[in-house]
Amino acid sequence: MSRRANNAESNACERDRLNYYENQRNIKPGNCNKFLHAVIDPDFLQDPYGSEVLTKLNELNLRYEIKRQLIPRIVTFYRAAVQQQLTTQGSMTEKTVDQKHIVYLLPGDRLVEHVKTGNLLQTIGQIQQLYPGKIISLLVFGLVSHCKANRGCVGRTETETALTEVQLFGGCSHQLLETAEEVGTFVAQLGKSLAELPYKQQQADKYSQEQLYMGNEKKGCVRVEGNAGLHQLYQNQLIKIPSVTLEVAEAIISVYPSLSQLIDAFRFAADGPNLLADIPIRRAAGPITTSIRRIGPELSKKIYLLYSTIEGKQEL
Repeated sequence: MSRRANNAESNACERDRLNYYENQRNIKPGNCNKFLHAVIDPDFLQDPYGSEVLTKLNELNLRYEIKRQLIPRIVTFYRAAVQQQLTTQGSMTEKTVDQKHIVYLLPGDRLVEHVKTGNLLQTIGQIQQLYPGKIISLLVFGLVSHCKANRGCVGRTETETALTEVQLFGGCSHQLLETAEEVGTFVAQLGKSLAELPYKQQQADKYSQEQLYMGNEKKGCVRVEGNAGLHQLYQNQLIKIPSVTLEVAEAIISVYPSLSQLIDAFRFAADGPNLLADIPIRRAAGPITTSIRRIGPELSKKIYLLYSTIEGKQEL
């Protein structure tokens, strides 16, 4: 192979390597937000919630466009990804990927009309036909305030039945919102979740393929080198158990200094579920007073099940 061919192959490999690291940087939380775009129907931005939607999107550094949709009060999303290839004009190409989730906002008075006529499920079905394959999130705005101002306009049972129908038969979830901030927060948080989806999916695939069940890429993790850090790791693990406070964890560790000792004690105890029940708890690292507080049988049983059961679906 000629030197020119070797150089071309080397340059291609270097470009691929740089592209890979650039893509990895772009999908990380925080940086990925600027590649997620919300396409907002103008009717979605009417008062009183319209300005709040744009404010929340700007706070999270999410991009948005105002464009007439196929149906009023709809928000769709797409992700823009820069392709590392030059066009004939010398600029980078851009690829867009439509997202599955869309938001449909329905004012409270309009929902009441749909409930009375019994066509809410039909309306959702029409939206699904116009947006095939999309997952619809229905936002109902101001239903409670509308019903308070118009007593007897619709029954609660009829309303709940209609919303349950669209959830069961239309696969459409709903949110009852009463403030402009709630509307803006919902749209922005959904956009943020969609922006972070590729990264979270990549992490899930990584842990699944490598059969890893604990990651150390989050702040606050415990560094273990040799025996150093094992005590802190053991304590942190206990605190993750519901109802186990720092004082409870310290009480357990005072009797069973390591996790292996605790597991062995459970294994060989005559009454494993009640092994920890009578261990006294010191309050705020102070002395044990006359009113001694103990771990108790319920929490002892919960910890015992966690460390001894072989049933993957065991409920604590």
